[in-house]
This record gives sequence, C-alpha cells and structure tokens, in this order.
Amino acid sequence: MFNPYRNYRTLRRYQQIILTVVRFGFGELIGRLKLFHYLKLKRRSTEELDRNQANRAVRFRLMLEQLGPTFIKLGQILSTRPDMLPADILTELANLQDKVTPLPWKDVEGALPRDFMEGFAELEQEPLACASLAQVYKGRLRTGETVAVKIIRPGSERVIRDDIMILEHMAALAETHIPEARHWDTRSIIEQFRHTVKQELDLHHEGRNADLFRKNFADDPGVYVPKIYWEHSHTNVLVMEYIDGQPLSEFFNGETPLARRRELAKRGVDAVLKQIFTFGFFHADPHPGNVFVLNENVICFLDFGMFGRLDEGLLGILSRVLRAGVEKHIDRLFKAVRDLGVIPDQVNMPQLRMEVLDFLEQYHGVPLKQVNVRQLLGDIVSLVNRHHLGVRHDFLLLIKALGTAEGIGSRLDPDFEMLPQVEPFVRKLFLRRFSVRRRVGEAQVAAEDLVLLARESPEHLLEILRKVRAGKLKLEFHHTGLEEPFAQLNQMSDKVTLGLIIGAIIIASALMAHVGLGPKLFDIPIIGGVGFLIAFVAGVWITIDILRSRK
Repeated sequence: MFNPYRNYRTLRRYQQIILTVVRFGFGELIGRLKLFHYLKLKRRSTEELDRNQANRAVRFRLMLEQLGPTFIKLGQILSTRPDMLPADILTELANLQDKVTPLPWKDVEGALPRDFMEGFAELEQEPLACASLAQVYKGRLRTGETVAVKIIRPGSERVIRDDIMILEHMAALAETHIPEARHWDTRSIIEQFRHTVKQELDLHHEGRNADLFRKNFADDPGVYVPKIYWEHSHTNVLVMEYIDGQPLSEFFNGETPLARRRELAKRGVDAVLKQIFTFGFFHADPHPGNVFVLNENVICFLDFGMFGRLDEGLLGILSRVLRAGVEKHIDRLFKAVRDLGVIPDQVNMPQLRMEVLDFLEQYHGVPLKQVNVRQLLGDIVSLVNRHHLGVRHDFLLLIKALGTAEGIGSRLDPDFEMLPQVEPFVRKLFLRRFSVRRRVGEAQVAAEDLVLLARESPEHLLEILRKVRAGKLKLEFHHTGLEEPFAQLNQMSDKVTLGLIIGAIIIASALMAHVGLGPKLFDIPIIGGVGFLIAFVAGVWITIDILRSRK
C-alpha cells in the first residue's frame, strides 16, 4: 500500500496538494477523506482564502491549474465525465490552461537523443508552444521540409508518477469514506488516468494515431492531417509537418463572411461525424485550438493524444439504442442500455422505465431542426445521474466529441443545425448494421456457434471430471433410482440441441434464398435449397424418434 511517509518529497507534495485544495474552498472534501488527521495537519492552519473570490466552477479550474501538469491532465479527463461533475464545472474545465514557464533550451536539449540534431539544418530554441508535458519548436530538416518538433519536458514523468500515487491513495480513501465515490469507482478512474498519461508521455502513440487519422482521410480533400517524420522521431520526440494555418477560433467573430463560416461549420462537423460513424476512431477533444483552417477552407486537425474508439460491439449497441428510440420500443431500449453501461441492482426499475418513456415522448416526432443535441445529451446524462447508472468511457468521449462539434458549428453559423447533418450518417449506420447480407452472416455465425457448442460440450465435461479425479473439484451427490430419468434428460437435451441446429440452418437457408446467394438451379439458390433439404430430413428423423419414444 502507498505510504506518503516513504520519503520527504512525497510527503511535502501531499501536504502541498491538501493545502491548495483547502485554499480554493474545497476543504470539506479533505475533511471527508480524513486527511487532516492522516497527515497531522490542523484545520485552522489551512484557512480557505479564495472561497468568495470566484464561483465554485472557476475556483475548481484555478485549483487544478495551480496544482500543475498532473491535475490539469486529470481535469481534461474529468471534462469527459458528465456523470460525475455538474454542468457548470464541465463547462469551466474547457478553459483549462497549462500555465507553465518554458524550460530553457539547454535543459530540453539534454533530453534529446544523441544524434538527433544531425538531421536538422536548423532548430529554433524558443518554443512555439509550451504545455505541462511538452514543448513545441519550429525547425527545418536538412532535406528542406519545415517541421514542428514536440519534445517531452525533462522531469515531467517523475512529477506525474508521484502525483498519480497520491491520487490513487486519495481515491482509495474516497471509496472508504464517501459513499458516492464507490458508485463512481474512483480507483478505476485514476487507473484509466494513469494509462492515458502513460500514452501521452510516449509520443510514438500520438504519432500512430496521426498516421491512422491521415489514412482515414486520405481521399477527403476537405480534411488534412500533418505528416509524421518517423525517421527523426523517438519516444520522447515527435517530428511532424509544420502547419501554417489559422486557428478555427479566429473565424468566430463577425468579420469573416457568413458564407465562409457556414462552409467551415459544415465541413468541420462532417469530419467529426465521419470519424465517429464511418471509421469508429475519433478525435476526443476537437476544440478550436486543435483545429486549423488552411487554404480553400481545408480543415486540419492537430494534437492526436486523446482519441476514442467505437468498436463493432459499441457501434452495434449504439445503433440499437437509436433504432429503439426511433421506434419507441421501450424493452429493446432497456436491453441496449443494459449492454451500454451498468444498471445497479438497487435501481428503481418502474421509475426508470417511466422516465425513459417520458424522455422518448419529449423528443418523438419533434422536427430535427428543433432538437438541440447538447440539450438532448444533457437530458440523457441527467437521467443517468439520477439513477446512478454507469456508462462506458468511450461513450462518454463520444458525447463530449458531439457536444464540442455542435458548439463549434453554432459559433460559426448562428443558424447551424446539428441533427440534419447527423441524420445521413445514422441512416448509413442503420443500413450497414441491419442489412440482409449482414443478417445472413450473423445467422451463419450463430449456426457455427451452436455446432461448436454441441461439439465441445463432451470435452468440457471430461475436463470437469478430470478436475474431480485430481481433487481440484469435489462433488458430493447421493441418489437412488434416478438412472432412467437422467438418461431421458440426456436424450431430451440432445434433441433440443439438434432442434436449435435445425432452426439455425432453416434461418440461414431462408436468408440465403431471399438474397439469392450462390449458384442457382431452376432459379433456386443451391446452397439455400441444400440447407432446407438437410433441415427437412433432420426434422423428419427427430419427429419419428420422438413418436417412437412415446410408445
């Protein structure tokens, strides 16, 4: 277990964190964690100085900035958790800034690989940008290309490692002393945070994200992704193409013609929607500072450290949620929601069902132009919070990405409508997920799974018996006169299994016949016809066997 007293540096840092939290008006949290007593601090020595200087959300943001790089990164992660934090704090977290003094070039240069400078004709020593984890410099390769060089700040890894250990200890205390923390599973949040920061400290990870992003948009002339120069990059150094463009935020004012702002809004939001619904790999933080505008209104994305993924499983769940919502099918919606997150045992199901129905009634039949996506997502989050439902992290990143995209679109175009742009992507998702060809494939997989289950069951039974014989599994079961019932039960289970296989064959054959797959004889697909024939023969045999057993 972590011990803050293991060295003087860790203890001093822990005390500094506590004093800062209290100073910004959140001393109640420290009290609930029992940390005053734990670290032998006196409450009166930690007077809350700034409680009246700003509202709660601003104080929370300023506190994270004061605590340094680890907590700024934590704030960025928490900004994706509307299930944990209220809306005012989430909004304020979008304004988090890395207020750090640039390290002198001599310190940064010492962290570079030995032969790094051999590939450069020049490299400026004043940073273009400076953040808590890295500094960015402009340079020119010997081959003539102008590049941006991102370098991890020396010493940042040690600071973050110590801070994360302290956060892990605070998370454990929170789950012990604060009931709502157990619902949020604070320790897993910090573990996920550790994983995220580890990836950000490895610039190879960001480079691979950029490469995949660039590949996905290779055929889209309206979106550009900077090239990565791998021959000059290392774990702590990323060399990429220098982008000479304008930040998207410069187009928010009224000086830019409205027609151009509308084009930028549509192109930028389409790019985000394509990432989500087409590629299943999306920029999780597409804020205006990470999006540049090039010539001819080309959109360029930057900073590829935070990405979300929608695998086939999550895309399938999302499509089921959308379809159930459109059709107002409450039972299907509940099944999809159950797969999407966690419904606790103590949840009031009748109340939850009623609120979900109210939610569906609120949005059903409303014209797309009248639906505010951020409001819709906010209503979903409120429902989740009221019933303490858990939600998958990737889905929360999806909510953040969609909300950010709509916010950018609205700031560029006062008449911007999000859902009309979402609609064609959702329609394509439906067609892809619920096509006949896909259903045929799923039926074939189901049939294969049934056959595999029937084939492997004896082997699994033998494995259990081996464990029993080896003393690894002990069973005590006494019975008399049950030999015949057990034999009948075995026969029944065999017939049920065969019936399931026959049903799967019939379904697969019907779908293949409907689609017209494979060669045909007398305009009938041979594969489908053979399937029906096998199912018919097997069905006749099992029917005869059942009738004989009843005599």
